[in-house]
Amino acid sequence: MTDKAWKAFERRIAKYLGGKRRGAYTSDGRTGKSDVILSGWSVECKLLSRPTYGKMVAAAKQAERNRENDDDYAIAVVKRKGQYDRDAIVIMRFEEFLRLYNEVSGER
Repeated sequence: MTDKAWKAFERRIAKYLGGKRRGAYTSDGRTGKSDVILSGWSVECKLLSRPTYGKMVAAAKQAERNRENDDDYAIAVVKRKGQYDRDAIVIMRFEEFLRLYNEVSGER
């Protein structure tokens, strides 16, 4: 049996990032965990027919909610169905980006 397109997308993104696809996980009573197991990151993958600004912001917020550690960086990888993986967009809310930027640039 072949993967659903969104599962295959999650698996490919996990491989590109050097992580592992988690799959559905809700046994701890939370809304879920990130799609990709990757130390220091909370990665949410979305394969959408019609990506909108609202859907992309929601995906970024979902990545933030699903982080395992408070200091994990949260990103959403969004791709339109039928497009190449290389054209996927990595989304991070500005507040989250500033946290990453300040750490990388040595600002606090």
